[in-house]
Amino acid sequence: MAKFSKFSLFLALFMNFFLNAQNTQRPFIWVKQEDKAKILQKIEKQDWAKSYYTEFKNRVDKELADYKKSPNDFLQKLPFDWKSQQKGKIPPFKKFLVSNDSNSDERNLQFKYLQIGIDCGVLYFLTENENYAKFALAILHSYVEGLTQMKPSEETGNGGWIYPTDHLREARVVGAQLPIIYDFVAPFIKKNKKVYDFAKSDFTEFSEENAQKVFLTYAKLAVERGHLGSNWSVLESFSLVQNALALNNLEDRKTYIKHYLSNDSDRQESLKTVHARYENEGDVFPETSGYSSMVANFSTRLMIILNKYNPSLQLGKKYYKIPFSLDRWGSLQYPNNELIRFGDAGRGFSVFYNSYEMAYVLGKQDTVAKITDKYGPLLTKGLTSGKYKRAKVGGRSLSVNPYYEPTSLLWIDEIDDYSSANTDLPRTDKMTHAGVFLQRNLSATNNPTFGLMGFVGGGHMVHGHASGMDMELYGLGEVLGVDHGKGSYRTDFHENYSRLFAAHNTIIVNGSSQGEGGWVGLGINSTQLVAMEPMPLKEALSPNHSFTRTNFLDDKGDKAEATQERTLAIIRTSPTTGYYMDVFRSKSALPNEFHDYLYHNISDDLQFLNTDLKLTDDENRYMANATKEWKQNGRYRNPGWHFFKEVQTSNSYNADVTAKFEITKLKDGKNRFMNLFILGNTNREYTKVKAPQTYNAPKPYDGLDTPTLVIRQKGEAWTNPFAVIYEPTFDENTKKGIQLVEKLEVAGIFKGFVVTSKIDNKIITQYIINQEKNSTFENKELAFNFIGSYAVITFDAANKLQNIYIGEGMFFNANNVSIQSKDSLPMAAYIDFSTTIPAAKTSENTNLIFSKK
Repeated sequence: MAKFSKFSLFLALFMNFFLNAQNTQRPFIWVKQEDKAKILQKIEKQDWAKSYYTEFKNRVDKELADYKKSPNDFLQKLPFDWKSQQKGKIPPFKKFLVSNDSNSDERNLQFKYLQIGIDCGVLYFLTENENYAKFALAILHSYVEGLTQMKPSEETGNGGWIYPTDHLREARVVGAQLPIIYDFVAPFIKKNKKVYDFAKSDFTEFSEENAQKVFLTYAKLAVERGHLGSNWSVLESFSLVQNALALNNLEDRKTYIKHYLSNDSDRQESLKTVHARYENEGDVFPETSGYSSMVANFSTRLMIILNKYNPSLQLGKKYYKIPFSLDRWGSLQYPNNELIRFGDAGRGFSVFYNSYEMAYVLGKQDTVAKITDKYGPLLTKGLTSGKYKRAKVGGRSLSVNPYYEPTSLLWIDEIDDYSSANTDLPRTDKMTHAGVFLQRNLSATNNPTFGLMGFVGGGHMVHGHASGMDMELYGLGEVLGVDHGKGSYRTDFHENYSRLFAAHNTIIVNGSSQGEGGWVGLGINSTQLVAMEPMPLKEALSPNHSFTRTNFLDDKGDKAEATQERTLAIIRTSPTTGYYMDVFRSKSALPNEFHDYLYHNISDDLQFLNTDLKLTDDENRYMANATKEWKQNGRYRNPGWHFFKEVQTSNSYNADVTAKFEITKLKDGKNRFMNLFILGNTNREYTKVKAPQTYNAPKPYDGLDTPTLVIRQKGEAWTNPFAVIYEPTFDENTKKGIQLVEKLEVAGIFKGFVVTSKIDNKIITQYIINQEKNSTFENKELAFNFIGSYAVITFDAANKLQNIYIGEGMFFNANNVSIQSKDSLPMAAYIDFSTTIPAAKTSENTNLIFSKK
């Protein structure tokens, strides 16, 4: 037993020594020497890798030729502080206190030169051509000597080195790149310590000591600067990890790797803490799209790097939910491939196939089938469709991100055989942290122009907005009912409009809805799901129907105190026609309440079609808070509607209202319309305004004001809520589509809509029942009754029942069909009577009985 213990101890010590020895033989951060043969074979055998390598090498060879013409001229273009140069020494770098257009050329040179250095290092590794090593080392040496004459800022919040007030930027564009150059050229340094020094116009000895100081400083800055609770820690992590791995002192290296893996500091969160936010498969980092995607992308790549360094970590197995989330934002695309928007998010979106590749690499590395089986089909689809082009080398990036382009060549390999048959986007989805519940209904024509999609959402997060229970609507190939988006940070406009309720399709209560607490004082409650069919990611019962019912508590500040409920439905009437139903209930606990319903639509103008609805100028209507105190990132001029212009308001108007937004300026030359059918109520006022421009809208609407509807209900808006039918159409004269919308009500209480449409020259009438849960609606004339909250009953011109859709209900009865839930549980059902034998789909807890008539 003693002999065995001694042998085990010896073996453990030997393996530890062996591993440490292996990890001192550079390179080992991105690749190891033993990887070279396989990579070279890949370049020889796989067409994409051969093309990539040829393009990659040709680009670097041109830059190498420029360097050789005059190393001095080439290197001296970097932004040095020449006034502080000591004789015979490379000067310190110029410090950038701000990053703006005036210094963008100098800053862009930093991006370019460091990327050239990395690319040269990769080519030295693959070819052993020392010209690449000399070029890369000259760039590294210039940075090391320039930096070591400087002192990092003492500002603990975000103090950097070259960027004294912006380490977050510096970590990505400088700190993350230097250790990779060093790792690749270290074998050359080991046998030839001479490097070209432009200050001496001669060769000098490369200082390993100074280089190690630089790497240690950047690792420390990543741990000691920044803040917690956002994606900040992940954005700094490439600098932390790659500089840690560049350290030759194994204890220091171990310390800083632990900081990344598990040891949080006061200003840096570990991978373990970041992963804790991914509670369920499909969760994302809880921020807006771009910021959230970056967390998953960076973290996946860093896990690959650390697994290569220490295969026993198996980070892909331990933290698989992070790469598992990489496609989630792609699943939230509209039919035109733009992204749903909330908070500080953009609209544009491209499928990140290269990130999917990295997830696949990690899955193969750690044998995680959940990852490979998810991304294998998506990659197969991208490759076979031609949308993903592996062979293309990415350009010199000027984005504020670490450079990792060559890892495509070094890490990617052939994938296993997968089918891409089941990669279509689902009918419904959710984004929990943002309170988002979306519906889509793609046209059977496969033309995105005729797709329908919308979402209701609202929630608090870093980079979130105080939006209330927001909504967006898509139609005719564009996002029509829009969220405003974001402009430049820290401006009056961004802080006092873009972030606030008035920039969103929501309700403002008592003129006082606002955010409070949380991130920069914009905290709001999350939209909560009440009912939905189909549930997120589940199969739909009907090809033509879906709905969500959500609620929201508007209780920030002390002047709204409102409870709200919103039902959004998609109702398709043909492969090219359909409409949305929006019913928004709101009531305040305060006296003298009033509620303003806002809807923004890209367009030339909003027109009310009721000839007796008269508007008058009302320029002071929304100006009460225009001059209130504003404290950046702390106190705002809520609710932000003082930015509305050309305000025109009606007197109290009780009747139903028809309106339209007209869109005539899109580049395809087609006129588009969003028709609105608004059910009337007492004590209603209608206002049209020009809201500010909508960011990322299609040209020219991204630079024009956004026509916006505001409906004010004096008193509660619950028993008779805001109830609107939205119909996107190319038809200006309603020759097809909706012909008439009427209110369903019982004893003065709203129950839904009657919508009459002309589809393929045939009239259909749809009874949309939208009432409180377990309520009853009966139509004696058509002999049907319904108990439940949401249903759509469709009849033809002869009042013959065509189909029944129950989104949530307990009971339905007509003259030849009875549907009842089991055990008093809510049910969902769809029955189509257009076929010889009625076709039916129901939820499991449903009894369906057809009569013999």
